[in-house]
Amino acid sequence: MTTYIFIGLSLVLSLIFMPIIIKICKKFNLYDYQSVRKIHSGNIPRLGGIGIVFAFFISTVGYLITTKEVHITNYIPILLAGLIIFVFAFVVDLLNLPALVKLIVQLIAVSIVTFNGYRFTQIGLWHLPTIVSYVFSFGWILGVINAYNLIDGLDGLCGSLSITTIITMGILYTLAGNYEGVICFILAAAILGFLVYNWPPAKIFMGDNGSQFLGFMIATIPLYTSDEVLEYNKFMIMIILTAFPVFDTIAAIWRRLRDKKPIMSPDRSHLHHKLLNLNYTKKNALYLIAFLQVLLCASVVISYFLGKAKGFAILLESMAFMIMFFSIIHYTNRKVLMIQNAKTPEEAAKIKILDDPVTEENSEKEEIKD
Repeated sequence: MTTYIFIGLSLVLSLIFMPIIIKICKKFNLYDYQSVRKIHSGNIPRLGGIGIVFAFFISTVGYLITTKEVHITNYIPILLAGLIIFVFAFVVDLLNLPALVKLIVQLIAVSIVTFNGYRFTQIGLWHLPTIVSYVFSFGWILGVINAYNLIDGLDGLCGSLSITTIITMGILYTLAGNYEGVICFILAAAILGFLVYNWPPAKIFMGDNGSQFLGFMIATIPLYTSDEVLEYNKFMIMIILTAFPVFDTIAAIWRRLRDKKPIMSPDRSHLHHKLLNLNYTKKNALYLIAFLQVLLCASVVISYFLGKAKGFAILLESMAFMIMFFSIIHYTNRKVLMIQNAKTPEEAAKIKILDDPVTEENSEKEEIKD
């Protein structure tokens, strides 16, 4: 009964905080302003992450204090590190500090959790050597934090991907008999309260403080020790659950290296931009990604019941599906861009999917002209 009370409390607090934050943002002009790179209309309040984090922390601390079976000291590292990520991302949101400052803070936070036991210990049959475990887990957490930050470019997208992932993690931990499942459901409830106001057309954005905090929690919570089946397939499970932001980030890094641009430079070639270029509406793009994410989450839960080997096979199939999906969207979008950039109708008619790639500069010029 106590569990449901604190999950409900998290939802209620989030719903209460959001309109208050919207009013504060409007009073002090704390908006995410329109620009050529961004796709939203109007100036939208951008500090919704505050409501998510406050609701989560109040409810989680209350749960940990009142539940005798759980020792709050076990969760101090992840709560402290998550708070550091949130606070400094909030400051960066307000003061537009250099990306280097953000990276240094992330390194500190990630160090706190990895050196307190939050790390991968095995991948399938391979039990990781200690040094490999630390380095691999460190890179994983850092990468996922920034992947969720990058995917937050469409109303409801980051929230939808986060809540489905966290609910799935909660189900897995509950099946494994771990109390981390409750923590996941409390966080999911806080995100749900935010999504009420972030669903298109959005009344508020979560900002870097929210997306980085969620990325950190999603990357870190699963690294806590669980049962044998979950430990065996944990890495593959997390790759599948975070496939949209992680694959999109890998594609973005490759794109920028190919075009000799800074890795942190923004562009309009993320997955949601490509879907919009393929004539999806913002809502339809969101619905497609959310639907596929639910299928991925279902495959993860099914894999748990199938055990180690069969579960691993299901996860491999899910990964193959995601690679195919990203490839289809990429090449179809490239063909559309080439047709848009063609000088004559005859030239456009001759274009095939596997022709020379179009640069992002041309793509952006076309968008500005339109």
